[in-house]
Amino acid sequence: MDSIAFSLLGRLFSKQASLAFDQHTLVIRQGNSIIHISWNELVAPLSFAYGILGQTVRFTTAQHSYTFSMRAYGTHRAIRAQCEQYWVNANTVKLDAFLNKVTKLVNQRYLRQSHVSRIKQLALQEHSRWLPWVKSSPALELVNKKIKVLEQYAHWDDALTYYLQQKYVTKQLKLHHEFFDCIEANPLTLRQRHACVIDDDNNLLSAGAGTGKTSVMIGRAGFLVQSQQARYSDILLLAYGRKAADEMDERIQQKLATDKIKAATFHSVGLMIISQVEQAKPSMSVFAEDEKAKAKWVQQCFESLIEKSATYRKLVLDYFSKYYYVEKNEFDFKTLGDYYSYLNDNDIRSLKGDKVKSFGELYIANWLFYHGIDYQYEAPYKVAVKTIDRRQYKPDFYLPEYDIYIEYYGIDEAGNTASYIDKAQYHNAMDWKNTTHTSNNTHCIALTYGQHKQGALLSELEQALKSVNVHTQMLPVESLLESLKETGRVTVLAGLFAQLLSLYKGAYLSATDEVKVLKRSLDVKQTTKALALLKPILTHYNAHLQQRGEIDFEDMIIKAIEYVEAGKFKSPWRYIMVDEFQDISEARARLVKALRDSLKGSSVFAVGDDWQAIYRFSGADIKLTTEFANYFGFTSQTTLDTTFRFNNKIGEVASAFISKNPAQLNKTITSLTHVSQSAVSLLKRGSNAPAVFKSNYHSDIPELVNGAIDEVLNAIHTKTCKPTTVYFLARFWFQLPSKTDIQTMYAKYPLLKIQSQTFHASKGKEADYVIIIGLQKGKHGFPSEKATPAILEALLPAKEAFTYAEERRLFYVALTRAKHRAYIIADMANASCFVTELIAEHDIEQHEFSTEVDQLHGEDMNCMRCNGGVLKKQTGRFGVFYSCSHYPRCEHTEKPCEQCQSPMTRSRYTGFKLCVNTRCNHLVPTCDKCDAEMVLRSSAKGQFWGCKNYQGNEELSCKNSKNSMAIKWPELV
Repeated sequence: MDSIAFSLLGRLFSKQASLAFDQHTLVIRQGNSIIHISWNELVAPLSFAYGILGQTVRFTTAQHSYTFSMRAYGTHRAIRAQCEQYWVNANTVKLDAFLNKVTKLVNQRYLRQSHVSRIKQLALQEHSRWLPWVKSSPALELVNKKIKVLEQYAHWDDALTYYLQQKYVTKQLKLHHEFFDCIEANPLTLRQRHACVIDDDNNLLSAGAGTGKTSVMIGRAGFLVQSQQARYSDILLLAYGRKAADEMDERIQQKLATDKIKAATFHSVGLMIISQVEQAKPSMSVFAEDEKAKAKWVQQCFESLIEKSATYRKLVLDYFSKYYYVEKNEFDFKTLGDYYSYLNDNDIRSLKGDKVKSFGELYIANWLFYHGIDYQYEAPYKVAVKTIDRRQYKPDFYLPEYDIYIEYYGIDEAGNTASYIDKAQYHNAMDWKNTTHTSNNTHCIALTYGQHKQGALLSELEQALKSVNVHTQMLPVESLLESLKETGRVTVLAGLFAQLLSLYKGAYLSATDEVKVLKRSLDVKQTTKALALLKPILTHYNAHLQQRGEIDFEDMIIKAIEYVEAGKFKSPWRYIMVDEFQDISEARARLVKALRDSLKGSSVFAVGDDWQAIYRFSGADIKLTTEFANYFGFTSQTTLDTTFRFNNKIGEVASAFISKNPAQLNKTITSLTHVSQSAVSLLKRGSNAPAVFKSNYHSDIPELVNGAIDEVLNAIHTKTCKPTTVYFLARFWFQLPSKTDIQTMYAKYPLLKIQSQTFHASKGKEADYVIIIGLQKGKHGFPSEKATPAILEALLPAKEAFTYAEERRLFYVALTRAKHRAYIIADMANASCFVTELIAEHDIEQHEFSTEVDQLHGEDMNCMRCNGGVLKKQTGRFGVFYSCSHYPRCEHTEKPCEQCQSPMTRSRYTGFKLCVNTRCNHLVPTCDKCDAEMVLRSSAKGQFWGCKNYQGNEELSCKNSKNSMAIKWPELV
């Protein structure tokens, strides 16, 4: 054994430890103590440094660092090469083991990102042991090739990861090409095969509509077993519902010829977890599967609480009078029409059913009703005060028992009006009303938006009524509640509470979390009041379940998560595959993540399409898909970009339409079927059917009554010679033809196999043709403009910034159900903004069907008074006229063209009305005094234009006239 000699001074200090070595061991002797250290225990070879008292020798093991000073000068020259060779000989085995492990890892399976991270970490550790010293050591020749590989691993980059992953994928595609060729009727596409083989820690497959995602789910399961990476019992296939799971089971048995793998639902997995941990299968409440039964129970509970608790009754009445609707500030709207649209779309009505024109009026009406004060809304003033340019005055409220009027003015504390109201004109009107009441000796209580804004509106009303001896007495609670039941509001609110029960329980809120929910609510007061009503129902609901020894779906998911995260249940599944991932909620995603983390080496394979995420209302969070990697960690994302369903022209329109939202994942969907002509057709049809059409259908939906549906069905039937599938699609079930209607259609169009589906229900289905209806604005419009209650909004996943994001995806789903052509039926006088967007920005067919004149000039049909409503054709005692769609809130009307009865517009030329029928182009000047049309008349002095409201010397006669030569006619004339 060779010794490392002391320096001269070292020899003088006998207490210094001696150091010796041979090819196997380093030996340290000090007194009676002897330590043996193998070369493979050293982190790196010996290092040498000069000092004043001699050379210093250092080395390190995993447990300790050693320093020996006062060694002979020149020691390193004598022994360094030999020591380095001994160290290399002893540590090459460890280096080989590391390099072989990496080689095996990258060759035998897909290289996961977590493996790359671990390889980088170990490579850097190994690199620090060997480099840079080995580069200048004679021992390099023993390990030169291995050191080069080590250096490559230590400087690992994304390019190397990609190369190794693609190398593995290519190898597997060759080995299993026959399997991928035969698993379906047609060979899988290259993208589908890649999705089957790639197996990162987490995998997101973005599968566009009709791109064959189910084929990938089955193909991946089969590949994992065939390539001996998994047994069937290692694979968990999660479907969104039982029906989808059964369909997948059927496909698996057909394609893989096995029943050893079964698709599961979150429901069945949760039950299995709880059963194993508790050693007993839990009893599931009927409410877990039957939403109607749950809603019925909630309504009964709600009514019972109202009946038995005076405190609860007071809360209910307070909620209905002040918080039932989502209030929006009238000053925040751009036009009066926009504000009226909001009131109409949300069906804002008083407890008596009045279509009030503001929230201030709503609260006044409800207060009067609650306090037993009979009132009339907008009753004509008892004194006739109408003039040629002013209709009969209608104060907001009239109290007939007390002969008192109430006016609510839309001005703030400073007297300002909303931006779309002319302030000067509004104040002039206020002055006129005050003067009218004074001159006619009638009493009017004036209230303002400013008082409402300060929270003093109702107290001011009460004080004003007391000052004129109006006595108030609350109506009996029974009468009030009976009124609420009759209007259906109790049922509607109970339905909301049934939905909130699931969301509240599913959110698993702590007291701190609940405070956060309130803070992020759009209306803290409304949310607080709604929670106060919800919590007693929730307490009774949980007690009901506990009494019966049952759990609901939310209990089941929460329990399952807790058991897995606590380690009480260990997942047996190494491969977790989730279908329809875009519809997943945070709770379900958390369960998937917990299952993955409970078994080392497990992976998640999520299949979904963020373009088809349409279930936020049930708790689905699209960000779990669009920000998948943020939630799950290391992720590989692949895309299925070839659709086998719809042709390229449908695809072009649908893809461009959905891609307008920049938050959607970017993908390009190509179609297997190519056509040259547009495959999306628009039929523009108003409420009036062609004269030759006679409806014999049961339903009164507009598209049936006006003959549009028959026109489309006839067009389809004419071009087909074999059985053809047709779907009617709409946002709501009540907008669709009934079964009776469809039976009538079968008799008329025997080759057509017709079904009615809502947009949501049609997801995952396809038909040769689709007919999309119900595309209007308004209360049941699409996109829906109805405001979501603040408490519901607060409990749902965060709303997207892009306007109508989910409704846009819903329309994309509807368009992409069609294989050959999508037909859209719309009344352009009240068409959805999605329809007008398609017309303006996309290649759609607009001339397949004939179109009436009023459908061609929608922009000319806007109401000039509220600047938001649309003039719609009506028939009254005096014939045809056009009235604002916001009636009765907006009472503006226009007369049709006297020559062809088409609508006329004032928007083209100031001071004139023009017939929108280009074949007619009738043009008449309008009166600059009363805004009526003018008529060409004759006198002794020649022809002149006189106002149509001229009635001789009558009080309401307009005597305005214009010389024919003085009128400056537009260029049209």
